[in-house]
Amino acid sequence: MITKKYPVLEIENLSKNFNGTSALNKINLLLDSPGVYGFLGPNGAGKTTTFKLICALLKPTTGRVLIDGKDVQRETSAAMACLGVQFDSPAFYPGLTGAENLKVISKWLRGSKTQNIQQLLSFAGLNEAESKKVNEYSWGMKQRLGLASALLPDPKLVLLDEPTNGLDPNGIAYVRGLLPKLAHEQGRTVFLASHRMEEVEQVCDKVIIIHEGTIIASGSPYELTAGKIVELVCDNPHSVVKLLKKFDNVNDVTLLPNSKIQVISPDLETGKLNKFLIENSVFVKEINEKRESLESVFLRLTKGNKNEK
Repeated sequence: MITKKYPVLEIENLSKNFNGTSALNKINLLLDSPGVYGFLGPNGAGKTTTFKLICALLKPTTGRVLIDGKDVQRETSAAMACLGVQFDSPAFYPGLTGAENLKVISKWLRGSKTQNIQQLLSFAGLNEAESKKVNEYSWGMKQRLGLASALLPDPKLVLLDEPTNGLDPNGIAYVRGLLPKLAHEQGRTVFLASHRMEEVEQVCDKVIIIHEGTIIASGSPYELTAGKIVELVCDNPHSVVKLLKKFDNVNDVTLLPNSKIQVISPDLETGKLNKFLIENSVFVKEINEKRESLESVFLRLTKGNKNEK
C-alpha cells in the first residue's frame, strides 16, 4: 500500500479578525519540502497571528491550516505531534538544569516520539552546561535551549520566532549555522520569522513577505533581488525624477538625500536609460549600477502596498 505524502504545511484562505479588524486576510501558503523558509513583515503585519493559528492557539475566522495533512483545529493532537515551536523569550524552570527542563517537557509530550536529550544539548552547543541551572544561563544559552526544546518531539515542521534576538555576534553565527543543518541534513521544514534581513538572505531557501495581513511576495532571495538599482547624478534632479517615471518598466524612482536619483527595475539596461536621458536633454554626470538588496525589496514593497482595512 502506498502512503500518501502530504505537504508539511498547507495554509488555505486563512483569515483572522479581532473585534471586526482584519489581522490576516485570506492568505495561502504551501511548504512542501525540507528547507529554511523566511517570514518577513513589519511589526503588526500578521506574522505572530499566523504562527499562533498554526499552533492552534487561535481559531481562524475563515480558512484552515494543515500540518502533514492534519487539520490543526480538527486533529489538533496529531497535527501538534509534527510541530516544534520556539517563540521569542522561551520560558523554563530556573531552578532546574537544561537537561532537567527537557526531561520535564518530554513528559508533557507523552505519546509522542522524543529525541535523545544529550544529542539535542550537544546540537545546541549546551553539552558543557548540562549540569548548570537555567538561572545561571546567559540569554544566548536560553535561546539555544529553546531551540533544543522545539526539536524534542522530532518534528517535521519547526517554527522559530526571532531565534537570534538578543544574541551577541558569536551566538547569532552559531544559531544561523544550525538552521541549514535542520533543513538539509535532518530533512525538516523550518519556518523562520525574523526582522534581520541579512539573516534571511543568508540562510533561507525561500522568503515570504507579509504586509497588513496579506502575503505580497514570495520567492528565493535570488529571485526577489533580481531587480537592478541604478544611481545617477545630474542637474535639476526633481525634474529628472518626473521624467524617469515615464521610462519603461521602472518599479521605483527616488530622490535620495544626497541628491542622487535611484531607479529600480527588474530588467533595467543602464545604456538604454542613459540614452533616454540624453535624448531628453539631460546631462548625466555620474551613473552606477548594482543589484537590489533584500532590504531594498522589502522597503519598496511594504511602502507601496497600503491595503484598506
